[in-house]
Amino acid sequence: MSEELKTGEMMEATREARRQLECEQERMKERTEQMKGFMLALEATEEVLQENERLREEMDQLRQQLQDEKDKNTKLEMQLKEMTKLSASVAGKASQEEVQKALRVFVNKSKRKKMEKRIAVKEMVLELANANGLVLPTDLAATIDSLDDEQPVEQPQTANSGLTENLAELLTAEAQVLWQRLRDAGFIVADGYALAEGVSANQAAYIADRMAERLQIKKKWKLFQQLWGIPNLGQLAGTWQQTGKLPPRSSDIDKLMK
Repeated sequence: MSEELKTGEMMEATREARRQLECEQERMKERTEQMKGFMLALEATEEVLQENERLREEMDQLRQQLQDEKDKNTKLEMQLKEMTKLSASVAGKASQEEVQKALRVFVNKSKRKKMEKRIAVKEMVLELANANGLVLPTDLAATIDSLDDEQPVEQPQTANSGLTENLAELLTAEAQVLWQRLRDAGFIVADGYALAEGVSANQAAYIADRMAERLQIKKKWKLFQQLWGIPNLGQLAGTWQQTGKLPPRSSDIDKLMK
């Protein structure tokens, strides 16, 4: 009797254990299905993110293409404007001599234009000459070739005694340290505040911009234009800020202003 009881209890315990295992198996199946759902959702999210990245790259490319087209149109408009001026000056002149004379006057007038306009004039004149088989004199060809070079600054006779009280912000102790660094680097004359020989107006604008930033000078262009006698420093700065083409030795100037 006792043996039968033990056997019955063991069978009941076995059946209970089986039921628990079956319940656990069902729960694991449900959990597996949930995990599969999560994985599918993650895969779909990843695909959406990849598609967003692809679209972002396409948008960046389209923006760049649009900017390139705008720059191209701006250049063409500039060339057309300059061509109109040139066409007006040579209207009715048939001989090469008269055309060369008109070109010489036009190119000389273009020397003081902004860098981007000088570049446009150079390309336009060369294309015009090539298209019409025009032979340019050596001196005129050299002048045209140098149109896109940095324009050197004609130095005013500025001495220490010529500095006015309005320039006091450029004569502080902190400023003197920067002036000496610029002298040592060859940007400023050894015995004053004038630009050294060979320093371009573009470089002067960059020095003024960086120095004013370091010294926290607000009316920077007025002060430096008075000091160096260079007009339109702000416009020169706007050119390299717009084009991203910094003046020669800009990195050296940055180091000197630290």
